[in-house]
Formats: sequence, C-alpha cells, structure tokens
Amino acid sequence: MPKLEIAQLSKQLIENKARWTARQTPQSLLDDNQKKALLGVIFSQTDLDLAAAAKSPNAAALKLGGEAAAFAPAVDWRNHNGNHVTSVKDQKQCGSCVSFCCTALVESMASIEHGQLLDLSEADSHFCSSHGASCGGWNANDCLEQIKQRGVVSDAAYPYMTAFASPPQVDPNPPHYWIPHCVNTPNRAATAVKITTHGLITDITARKNYLSNVGPCSASFDVYDDFFSYGSGVYHHVSGAYAGGHCVEVIGYSEAEQCWICKNSWNTGFGMGGFFKIGYGECNFDTYAFATAQGTVLPVQPGWHGYENLGGIITSKPSAVSWAANRIDVVARGTDSAVYHRWWDGAHWNGWESLGGIIQGAPAICSWAAGRLDMFAIGTNHQMYHKWFQGGWSGWESLGGQFSGEPCAVSWGPNRIDVFARGMDSAMWHMWWDGAHWNGWESLGGVCDSGPAVASWSANRLDCFVKGTDSHLYHKWWNGSAWSAWENLQGYVAAEPGAVSWGPNRIDVFYPGVNFHMMHKWWNGSVWSGEEDLGGVLSSGVGVSSWAAGRLDCFVEGTDSAMYHKWYA
Repeated sequence: MPKLEIAQLSKQLIENKARWTARQTPQSLLDDNQKKALLGVIFSQTDLDLAAAAKSPNAAALKLGGEAAAFAPAVDWRNHNGNHVTSVKDQKQCGSCVSFCCTALVESMASIEHGQLLDLSEADSHFCSSHGASCGGWNANDCLEQIKQRGVVSDAAYPYMTAFASPPQVDPNPPHYWIPHCVNTPNRAATAVKITTHGLITDITARKNYLSNVGPCSASFDVYDDFFSYGSGVYHHVSGAYAGGHCVEVIGYSEAEQCWICKNSWNTGFGMGGFFKIGYGECNFDTYAFATAQGTVLPVQPGWHGYENLGGIITSKPSAVSWAANRIDVVARGTDSAVYHRWWDGAHWNGWESLGGIIQGAPAICSWAAGRLDMFAIGTNHQMYHKWFQGGWSGWESLGGQFSGEPCAVSWGPNRIDVFARGMDSAMWHMWWDGAHWNGWESLGGVCDSGPAVASWSANRLDCFVKGTDSHLYHKWWNGSAWSAWENLQGYVAAEPGAVSWGPNRIDVFYPGVNFHMMHKWWNGSVWSGEEDLGGVLSSGVGVSSWAAGRLDCFVEGTDSAMYHKWYA
C-alpha cells in the first residue's frame, strides 16, 4: 500500500538524517511503467563522457574547473529583479520532459531579455520538430538547436493536449507512453519564438556564475524511485531503484543549503507546488552538462507603419499589385496624363518609368502570374485600353465600352482577368478574359458615385466595392454561380475605394473618410469590422496590394501630389 511505502521511506529518511521529507504524491501512486513514462532523457555522448570522467580519480578537479567565482550566495529567478519563471505544467504520461524544461528555459530568458512572460508550446517543440511525433526521449542540446533553427510557437497556437486523442491512446508496449501526433500551426514562421545561441556548461563555478548573472539553465539527472515521493526540503537519494533520466529547469541555487532549485513538469501536486531542491553532487546532477539559451527573438507584432514618401508628382489614385513575395508594382497618372510605374524588388524602390498613353483618371493593374502585369485605363474617347508586361511592355489595345469612372482589375487564377468600371449610366460594368477571349461588357447595375474596387479570395470569387450616391460603401459579389444584390456596408466614403485579399475568406477595403483620413474596413470570414482610422490627409482614393498573409501595402496621393505608402506587417 502507498501509505506503508511512504511510512517506510520516511523512516529511512530519519535514519539517514535526510534534509527532505516524503509524502504521497500523484507520482508515487503510479506503477513502475507509469513512473518511467514521466522520464525522457536520452543522454548525449557528451554527458556519457562526463559521467565516465566523474568516476575517475581526477573527478573533483574536473568538476571544479578554473573559472573565477562571480556568483551571489543564493539566487532564485522567481524573485530576482522580478519573477522570470513561468507556471508549472504537466507533461502527463509522455517522455517529453526535455521539451518542457527547454521551453521553460526559453520562457524565462524571454522574460529576462524582453520583459515578457510567454507560454510556449511543448507539443510543437517535441512532436513537430526533428524529434518526431512520439513520446520517446531526447536531449536538451538537440532540443535547443531545434528552437534556434525553427523556433517554437505559443501554447495557444498548439496546446499540449491537442497532440493526443481524447481520451489519449496508450502504447501497449512498456512504459506505455501516450501516443501523440503533430498539428501544423498556421503562419508558423511569423509567430514562432527563436533563440540565437545555446550552449553547455560543465564547470560548477561557471554554472553558478551563469545562474547568478545571466539566467536559468536546463539540467538532466538520474531519477531513483524515492524521488517520486519527494515532498519538501533538499532531496538526496536514499532508497529505491534507478528509474531513468529526467530534465528540469534550474532556476537557482543556495550556498547555505548546498542545493540547486528546480522547476519540474509533473504539475503542482509534486514537491513544493511543482518545484524542488536537490543537493549538490546528487544523482549526477552536477555531472551532466547544464544547457543554456540566450538571444530570444520574439515574433514581430503586426501593426501599421508609414506614411513613407515615395515621391513623384501624380494626379490620380495609385493602383498596386503583387505578383510574388516581397514584390509590388504601382501605377498612377502623371502630370502629362501618361501612366507612370514604380516597383519594389524586395530591397529597393525603382522607377518612376513612363508607360505612355493619355488617360483619364487612374489606371488599374493586376497580375495572374509571376512576371506578368496587366494594366487598364480609360482613354480620352472614354474607351477601355489595355497594356501588359511579360518580358517587356506591349502597346495599348482598345477593349471598347464607354466609361465615366476609373477601372479596377483582378485575377483569380492563371490567365484569368476581371475588369470593372463605371459606365456612362453610372452602373458598374464588367468584362473578363477567360484565357482565350475577352467577354462582356455586362452591366451589373447600381448607381455608382466612384470607380469600383475589386478583390478575389479564391478561384471564381469576386468582391466589388463602390461609393454610393449616399457616400456609403456598397458591396456586390460573385460566388461562382451568381451575382449578389448590392449590400450597404455604411461608413462615409469620400473617394474611390481600394480592396485586396491576403487569403481565403479575408478582404480588406480602404477609402478616404469624411476627414480625408484613410479608413479601413475588413471581412474576417464571418463579420465586417467597423471603420479603423489610419490617419493621413489623402488627395485620392486608395490603392492596395498584398504579397503575403498578414501583409498589406497601401498607396495614396498626398496633398503635395507625391505618392505615399503605408503598410501593415
């Protein structure tokens, strides 16, 4: 019975004048296989060599090393210029202790270096890295290298229990680990926390210097059966068989008590609320190397930047498109009524270059493939004209029609283009290229008080926006089989809107508001937002493009007729 075992252990502790007390814990109630499932260190060759060296006659010299002492008498990072230790977690019946101690270490270093207490995903570290989707063991050095290379996402993005079925499936083979799986998280590269350096410390004085002056470490040690019954005090091994290797975060030490202070990953029912102390020299704790991590790199929090002056003297709303990551092409009308082109190549803004023509209002631009641009403008005869780039610029071709407002264009797939403009009757008109022929013009009705804007978030999907005669924003969409009626999205629209989609079921719309600030409204997949005021003083409608999920690039004419750029990233 557990109570008798605890009573027997307590008697042994008294006989050995131990500095710790035993009690019944959730872990002491487990059978041998369940206890082993809580452990998960595969000792590296470095640690095995250190353990072998510790048994040699020169072991004391090896442990002491030569670094000068520069440490305090005691350190506990729960109260060392503030609390830099996150809450105790529970690894369950899985040998994932290495990922728990390493993510805890990175959380602490983020707090020390950036003042942010994070909650990182042990599941992402253990099951989605080079370790693989298993509850098998690992070592801290390899785990930290993975965090350096690929980072680790937040626990909210990939909670630990999400890795297991409900209820968890159990491996029939000892030690009966739970069976996990990896869950890929969206936008992972932009949201992961990384470290720039990690290392190993073997010298005892160097460990204390580091803990005193830099931050916590991770440590591996040998676990014996009596450790599962630890209640409080300074642990040292008294009785019980060897169970395996375990990894914990070392958050401090005490010279007075001659011990290390540690955070475990067996929930708060173990030890002192999930924490424990272990004596110097116990269970190879001082023998195996301490692992360190520094230079935490936090994800850049998305937000608005700019306005940036891109110069030029323009006389229309700009139009923008992206045909690849970190590529933007912008066109606008110049003072000579020709079209001018400026582009971002991933490192620099280039242009302005004149593309000729004599146009009314603003040009429109779209792209259906890398290196392909299609531009549209209204000529002095009110007809639609088309010019394209594919290795070089074409001449202008007439697409006919009669228009009283600026065009817009979008592509929802290879060799597909949809063009919209306000007709002489103030209705919205539509023409499309199907890969072989131009089709239309078709009237989509409405009474438009501006040129339209269009976005597409999937194949065969079109979302159009115009200013109505009441200055509200109106929306009409094609769902792949039919056009909707006009939807009133309210707001106050002072000039031509711009629209773009950065991903499935996402739309961002921009327009000058009542005070000619840039206003922003977006569809998140289920509801439309209110109006967000992005400031500025605009002299035109807004052109917008997106080259990645979560990226928006807006362009406007300023009161000085220069082009200005504001972006979200």
